[in-house]
Amino acid sequence: MYNKIRRFLLFFLALLILSAIPVMAAEKKSQESSQKICEQVANLPYPAADRPTSKDLKDLDKCRPYDLYYGFEEPANPQKARLCAYDEMDKPREEGPFGGKAILMTIYANGVGAKRNFDLALKLACKIEGAPAEIEGRVKHLAELRVQNWQGNTFSLCDDATSGYLAGSCADHANKFALIKRDKKLGRIQSKWTGADKKEYSILKKVADQYFDIHAENEVDQSGTARAALSIADTSSQEENFQKTLEMLESGKLPKYSNMQFIDADTKLNTIYRQIQKRVDPEWGTVKKENIKTTQRAWIKYCDSWVKFCRKKYPGFEDSIKTYLTMKRIKELEEFLN
Repeated sequence: MYNKIRRFLLFFLALLILSAIPVMAAEKKSQESSQKICEQVANLPYPAADRPTSKDLKDLDKCRPYDLYYGFEEPANPQKARLCAYDEMDKPREEGPFGGKAILMTIYANGVGAKRNFDLALKLACKIEGAPAEIEGRVKHLAELRVQNWQGNTFSLCDDATSGYLAGSCADHANKFALIKRDKKLGRIQSKWTGADKKEYSILKKVADQYFDIHAENEVDQSGTARAALSIADTSSQEENFQKTLEMLESGKLPKYSNMQFIDADTKLNTIYRQIQKRVDPEWGTVKKENIKTTQRAWIKYCDSWVKFCRKKYPGFEDSIKTYLTMKRIKELEEFLN
């Protein structure tokens, strides 16, 4: 019996090895292909006209090409972003994933801030550090765009992210755009608010931010390399739901619920919460029953803050807001029972 099992295992192992050979050969060929592309553009010179002059350098001290290109923290200025990117490459400054080489690659690929030049974009892609599959994918991606004579302007470092590290940075990158949109919407909503309204909102938002941080820290699995991306995505989702709730209140479109409906929802929430706490050694990655208890306590404060805000800004919606939030919390907790 032992020999039969041993022969079967050896046979199975042989099949695995044989099946892996074509895949390994294909990966090796793919890597050789990307390396060949990199070799072809390695000695390509950077255009002198695109580099900053000695006069330009005076205005580039502590500049950030990332913020200049995308318009974060300051108005977008792709041309200055190009000069700043060159300056950052030439000096031993801490770059990060969206440093000088990455932004310059983006500029040449998109033709925004400089004349489009896929060969230069490829040269820079070959120099950016990262996971091997990430580098290979980015090089091949740009090579394909070069063949297609692509004329778009949406190429991004994040297009070919494969590592957990870059995924986290890209999640933060996407959240920055989402934050700009949310701020604009909030500005429109608050344009007719009184000073007292804004003061009450700031109290609510402070509690909300605390809850969002606690939720991401305690109810998002922190194991694995994608933990940063998952936490950022969770916070962004909470922020998005928060603003949608505010928009519904402002437009009078928040569903109307009675106090009896709240009691029913609250009873269901407590039942689910008790079921979770009664679980024996549940497996939710790094999330434990104590983490859910911590989050639930923060959620109660969050819900109460919404009720207080509505009592002053949207009177008559107190039962509706606490029922609406309770129903959303029920859906979150149900995930731990599935």
